[in-house]
Amino acid sequence: MAPNVQAKFELLLQKKLKYTSANLGFNMLISKLQRKVASDPESMAACVREADDFAAKFPAVVNADFARIAAL
Repeated sequence: MAPNVQAKFELLLQKKLKYTSANLGFNMLISKLQRKVASDPESMAACVREADDFAAKFPAVVNADFARIAAL
C-alpha cells in the first residue's frame, strides 16, 4: 500500500474519514477492521497488513478503491 493511501486508510479505520466502496466485500473488511482498531488501537499495523493481503488477493477490486481513498 502506498504511503499516502496508508495514511488515509488509517484515518478511515479510526473513523476520522468516511468511505463506502461499491464492493460489499471491501466494505465488510473496512467495518471489521474499524471495530478491531476501536477495541485495540495498537492493532493498526496488523489491520493495514490485512487490507494489503486482501488487496493482493483481489487487486482489480481494491485498486480503484485505494485511489479513491487517497483522494479523500
